[in-house]
Amino acid sequence: MMPTNPLLDDQAVALLLDMANLACHKGFPAQARVMLDGVLSVRPNFAPALITLAYSHLVVDDFDQVFAILTPVLEANPDDADARIVEGMAFLLSGKNVEAQESFAHLAEGSPQKQLALELAAAF
Repeated sequence: MMPTNPLLDDQAVALLLDMANLACHKGFPAQARVMLDGVLSVRPNFAPALITLAYSHLVVDDFDQVFAILTPVLEANPDDADARIVEGMAFLLSGKNVEAQESFAHLAEGSPQKQLALELAAAF
């Protein structure tokens, strides 16, 4: 019997996540969400897709939706660095600097995410 291929293999998922991030950066968050819906339909609760989905709401200042998406991700893994960066950025952009610092405190010292957090905090 021939092995079956998954609907979306790891390479396809990685490409879709990259494309969704690019769409967000270029001002197309709705199109990014369509790609992310596809990923999440075959990989429900897939943290990287959920974090990118939260980012698609961050770029349009929909902070409540960012927090709603990230809450279960961070409940499952409180030290997810990418989720903490997006959460911290949402706090910073919504004027909640104390909450942003609390979010960034979960980042490992010396990590690239910690360096980014320091740079973001300094900009606000």
